[in-house]
Amino acid sequence: MKIEIKNLKKKFNDNFVLKDISLTIEKNKSTIILGESGCGKSVLIKTIYKLFEFDSGSILYDGKSEVDIDKFSMLFQYGALFDSLKISENIAFTDFINNKTNFERKVLSLMNDVGLNKSIFDRYPSELSGGMKKRAALARALYKNPKVIFLDEPTTGLDPINSDKINDLILEVITKRKITAVSITHDIKSAIKTGDNYYFINDGIIQDKGDCKKILKTKNKIFKSFIIGAKY
Repeated sequence: MKIEIKNLKKKFNDNFVLKDISLTIEKNKSTIILGESGCGKSVLIKTIYKLFEFDSGSILYDGKSEVDIDKFSMLFQYGALFDSLKISENIAFTDFINNKTNFERKVLSLMNDVGLNKSIFDRYPSELSGGMKKRAALARALYKNPKVIFLDEPTTGLDPINSDKINDLILEVITKRKITAVSITHDIKSAIKTGDNYYFINDGIIQDKGDCKKILKTKNKIFKSFIIGAKY
């Protein structure tokens, strides 16, 4: 799915969080949204996902203003697994809450895709490491075969080794499944490794954009300062 955003503005009370955002999320590509906390990137993602209304501008999904949000999925920052549910029930949550019981084969297939052993099928999140929880959360995000997957700080809370593993996994999954991916992050290494195109947001506007492989060559002073602050 291709998503085109033009002159988007979003405010809360009298405060504009998104001041004038225009960008294109290419079909089957990985787009990275970079920026400091509070810059507006999370609000942007939630607005694209139709969790928020916007004040002006436009969002087109394959050329249309309306979209079935069941085509979207989200990998939340800290996984957001339900502690009271087994891993299998977490992954198959959309079917589980509708009392469907024939999800075992699909869950096992997804667990294999994200590198989880079938031995944890009936375990609970509290019994898993941070990296395993992130993998389970990714499997849940893939469960309904989304056209677009949003990834909210996918490497947050992980050590460098597990961060690299998750980045490799994300890259493998979105390429194999031909999914349009949109990630918000402050992790420069992750952006370079997993992204095709990037947009850098500062104070509600896009300050820089380009090819993720050329991030470190940016001439934008504000973005350069962000990169240094991110301790690349």
